[in-house]
Amino acid sequence: MPASEKHVAKVLAYLNENGESKTLKKFEIKAETLSRYKRRKRFFETKNPKILLLDIETARMIFGGWNTGKQYVGHGQIIKDWFMLGWACKWIFEPDTKSDFVTGKEALLRDDSRICKSLWKLVDQADIIITHNGNSFDIPKINTRFFLNGLPPPMSYQTIDTCRVGRKYFAFSSNALNYLGKLIVNKEKLHTSYQLWIDCENGDQEQLDFMEEYCIGDTTLLEEVYLELRPWIKSHPNLAVLMDAQEQCCPNCGGFDFESNGGYYTTPQNRYESVRCKSCGAVNRKRSSEITKDQRKALLVPSAR
Repeated sequence: MPASEKHVAKVLAYLNENGESKTLKKFEIKAETLSRYKRRKRFFETKNPKILLLDIETARMIFGGWNTGKQYVGHGQIIKDWFMLGWACKWIFEPDTKSDFVTGKEALLRDDSRICKSLWKLVDQADIIITHNGNSFDIPKINTRFFLNGLPPPMSYQTIDTCRVGRKYFAFSSNALNYLGKLIVNKEKLHTSYQLWIDCENGDQEQLDFMEEYCIGDTTLLEEVYLELRPWIKSHPNLAVLMDAQEQCCPNCGGFDFESNGGYYTTPQNRYESVRCKSCGAVNRKRSSEITKDQRKALLVPSAR
């Protein structure tokens, strides 16, 4: 039977005063049990960041032209503007994926007001939003439809774009989600064709249901790809800040256990100990400098060019 929170608090209070050896002996527990009590305390004392994985599907923009070659299309040539067909989201590590798509009637009216309202409620809660090519596509598109449907700006959030992560840190032959899914986790997106978008815009409910299934699949695949790429993201939002962590915690995954191999992160005027997170493998550095004040006084700084 799991120990009560009162008992855990009592054990950890004794630990702070008397050390590990005396605590294990007094309460007749194993070191593994004590470690579990520490993790429970961390769980209840740290805030879980709200990390939302997101994907949207949009309808086509229909416009008139005089040929099929490369050409400039002015806004006066727009016959029907684009709108949002639907979205799929999931909170990281939660089993359920949420989604909302237009009905056949809404598709014919090109009316996405209802699904924009349901999406806004989730985006407004998020601390971090993860997308694939979302910084260039999904996020601006979402903002546009929110604005045009009279919704206010959601609360501030940070973004992680796995497509940009691929471009910045790697040289993958393609940064498409389907390619990364096959390469990294051996999974693919559902197959679609151009006709699917035409059918959805024409109000075909069966095809809209399939589009929703396709979007949900993209979101779950995105989560797996992101988790594999996560330790490589040097610009990852610092989860320790969002968690209100009371001890050293991995900026990338929020883990509390680290190992050091004697490596350092250096700047022209400073040196910091590097550590590796045992949970995700990300390499981070400690905040305190390894160089003393006297050593720093003796340092020469390269001349500016």
